[in-house]
Amino acid sequence: MKLLKTLAVLSLVLIISAASVLCGFAAESAGVAPAGQTKTYTDYHMHMMSEQFSELFKILNGNDKSNGYQLEEFSAEKILTLLNNARLDRAFVLSGSYILGMNGIEGPDEYNDVKKENNYLAIQCAKYPEGLVGFFSVNPLKDYAIEEMDRCYDELKLPGLKLHFTNSDVDLTKPEHLEKIQKLFSHAAEKGIPILVHFKSRNPQFGKKDAEILINDVIAKTPGLKLQIAHLGGWGGFDKGTEEVISTFIEEYKNNKALDKNNVVFDFSGVVVTEKEEMKGMLDITTVEQNERIAGLMREWGLENVVFGSDWPYSSSANYISNIKRLLPLSDAEIDAILSNDTSARLFGSDAIRHPDLKELLRTLKEGVDYNAPLSVELGQ
Repeated sequence: MKLLKTLAVLSLVLIISAASVLCGFAAESAGVAPAGQTKTYTDYHMHMMSEQFSELFKILNGNDKSNGYQLEEFSAEKILTLLNNARLDRAFVLSGSYILGMNGIEGPDEYNDVKKENNYLAIQCAKYPEGLVGFFSVNPLKDYAIEEMDRCYDELKLPGLKLHFTNSDVDLTKPEHLEKIQKLFSHAAEKGIPILVHFKSRNPQFGKKDAEILINDVIAKTPGLKLQIAHLGGWGGFDKGTEEVISTFIEEYKNNKALDKNNVVFDFSGVVVTEKEEMKGMLDITTVEQNERIAGLMREWGLENVVFGSDWPYSSSANYISNIKRLLPLSDAEIDAILSNDTSARLFGSDAIRHPDLKELLRTLKEGVDYNAPLSVELGQ
């Protein structure tokens, strides 16, 4: 039980996710596009789950709901419905496979479990290529990490990689972790795979030093690396570590002209916290002063370098849009600019993002790992 309680706490803290889209964003949501100009409104952080994974996640969460949202299979159709409710067009949807490689959770058939959830994501994205951009995931410290990256990109045709440093217990202040991250990030850059990274570590001292290592020892030394950093660099909410990370990026990029902002965007999923999203002792309600500071830092980094994310199922797209319109001191025009930021060319090198082909995928997976098969994880047994 102690393990389950520990995992439940970890899981609650680490839900921050990517998003999808079905139809055009309307005027009442966040502003009106100029006549004749087409914009794409995107949720850049929504989590997708197979039915098998959702059952595991309920155990980890200690509850069958997340902030009032039922934990269940989050299929393509579910994500598209959420996007439609928020009048959005597209989502970055994230696999939870990194959790299946988390110490204390991994099953005896760990790597196949990881494959199953990434396969599920690929199938869902293949059904709706215009609305869903898939990010496969893996624990970057595992020996199979680069092998799975190659499989997902080359065979499944998934275009992006999601990493979660908290869940995977990555700490860049540890030389052995830094070396593995440098190798994996370099491999991703060589293949043209953008990385969406939940950067915060479990180290209580996380903050400025970690950001400096990421900038100077990873980003500056990895040509072609493309990053989306989740939660303004934290894990949701606006604590000291989060403020230090985004502030350090602003300062370092201001002083070092060799660094290119075009290669790094921040999402602010889960950052603005209300009573609905509060987690006592972990994610506090953001104050008026903190919301002012959040808006100010986003402007300093450049709103063109900031994207919207709901972190579903931490929040729905529509709920989080409502919260930021109500609580962040940003104009309607600024909110519209953020919601309609299109990072396709910046992250993927082209507006034409690669997508899994459903027929080819089903043929490829016919003799492979079936995502409908039970996971090997045996928590609570």
